[in-house]
Amino acid sequence: MDDEGAFDVIVIGTGLTESITAAALAKAGFKVAHLDENVYYGGDEASLSLDEYIDWATQPKTSTQISSFSSLSPSDTLPNSRQYSISLSPSVIPATGPLISSLVASGVSRYGGFRLVEHIAVYSSDHKVKTVPGSKEDIFKDKTISLLDKRRLMRFLVFASGDEEFEGRVELEGINVNMPFLEFLKATFSLNQEIAETITYALSYCTSPTDKTLPALHRLRRYLRSTGRYGHSPFLVGHYGSSGEIAQGFCRTAAVAGAVYILGKPISSITRNRNNSEKAQSTPTYTLTLADFPEPITCHLLISSESRLPVELIRNIDAIQRIPSAFPFADEDKPVKIARGVCIIDQALTLTPTQDSLISGEADLENSITESSPALDTGIVVFPPFSVPAGFAPSAVTVLVVGEGSFSVPKGKWIIYISTPIPSSSPDSNHDSDPVVSPETLLKPYLETTLSFSSTSSVKPLIPLFTSFYLQSTSPSPRAASVTASAVPTDLSASHEVSNSIDPPSPSILLMPLPENLPLPDSGDASALNAEAVFWEAIKALNGFKDTRKQEASQEQDAPPVREEDKPNIESFWPPVVSEEDDEDE
Repeated sequence: MDDEGAFDVIVIGTGLTESITAAALAKAGFKVAHLDENVYYGGDEASLSLDEYIDWATQPKTSTQISSFSSLSPSDTLPNSRQYSISLSPSVIPATGPLISSLVASGVSRYGGFRLVEHIAVYSSDHKVKTVPGSKEDIFKDKTISLLDKRRLMRFLVFASGDEEFEGRVELEGINVNMPFLEFLKATFSLNQEIAETITYALSYCTSPTDKTLPALHRLRRYLRSTGRYGHSPFLVGHYGSSGEIAQGFCRTAAVAGAVYILGKPISSITRNRNNSEKAQSTPTYTLTLADFPEPITCHLLISSESRLPVELIRNIDAIQRIPSAFPFADEDKPVKIARGVCIIDQALTLTPTQDSLISGEADLENSITESSPALDTGIVVFPPFSVPAGFAPSAVTVLVVGEGSFSVPKGKWIIYISTPIPSSSPDSNHDSDPVVSPETLLKPYLETTLSFSSTSSVKPLIPLFTSFYLQSTSPSPRAASVTASAVPTDLSASHEVSNSIDPPSPSILLMPLPENLPLPDSGDASALNAEAVFWEAIKALNGFKDTRKQEASQEQDAPPVREEDKPNIESFWPPVVSEEDDEDE
């Protein structure tokens, strides 16, 4: 095998976490191969055209998708299908946080565009949609909130947006930090039910009345601090489907730095090489063969989620390191299914800005909220649990609306993404199998309520042009078997028997953190944090291999041994970005 097929690291899967990791490793100077059995980038977060989405929903799933997606029910395609970019896992991006920092520091922000989320609204207990105001001034102007409630609300906002750590604050003394956030707001700050619910679901993005106080406070603080950085809204949405397009941007950055991409080629086998020579450490640890690919490829380090590797490989290799989630308050041990829906409409929705709940930051919205009800291009609507009379979702339902301003739809069309988590303890879930209630049955009452926000709904009901519903698992299980019988060699156990003498000093497989059930604004930040955690563990392992190869080369040439100061010195997740002006100067 020639050197073209020999890599330092192979990353399997092009989801956002994997793509950020691959880009960072490639820019750090390592030789990276990035594989995906799908023909598109993004993995479970991909952005697909309408026809691609229907094919994805109706065709048999790949080995890893089977455990992640089920109960799919799309309708027929539409004209101009290639002008749609549908996200399999929609999300928004806080204006401050790990993902936006990585987008800027890596230079990936050059490859895409972003749009501010125009409005955030909550469906109130009196069955009206109410926008969330954006400044203290809006709160004091609101005549529906009593003066006493305004003072209580402002006291809470000062507490939530301050610089002091929450732990040890007087407001939390004697309070169990595991107390439900909704109860904390009412007990500690004497907020009424409506204001407390709006803070809980539309500002902290809690999913249930039992969500704990400390994680909710930390989320709220991040969102409050995001407002004003790029405009009135704390959140942005990426063009062309957001997460999938962003993942592709990181892949492009990795390719520019020398990474090799192989898509649409399932892995046929992963063989752990026997290292019996004296130079065992410089021999590639793994050899991978791909379907319909002429040559095998090798690497010292594999990076993958557990679901993309054969169970037998994981069971028989002891040089595996499972990377825990780096995201604060992650709960990886709590399996959750997410009911998701996608709807395409050709009439605009409107949100009447009644401003009777809570601020979303300190920016002035005086010019952005008008007395009329403008057509909504991009916005979020949150339905607290059981807020819709015909609905029975045990968790909050989140709706994300994107229009032509996000470059995800043709002119005059909008995509409505609707989702709600179904905890394993929910009566609608029977643990490992799909919930008793279909995602369509669960989400349809909330979709119909959302469609009623159309300006013409009182005259003629808004009929969707396209609908699709599906379930997504946040904790996919490992692959039960590889694609072919040869995927795990029969001598793997024998190789493992002598692993004490042949194993490299560092892990040779890094398993990505498990997917988590996170609020709409958190999934991208979690991917960025987890990618950085994987990056640094990979650096430790890869530097060990590089040191060994240099040491062997110096011994062959009777050169002096490798000194500490000669070893690779990687001090940051992203190296400085060279600006276009710098390129011109050179």
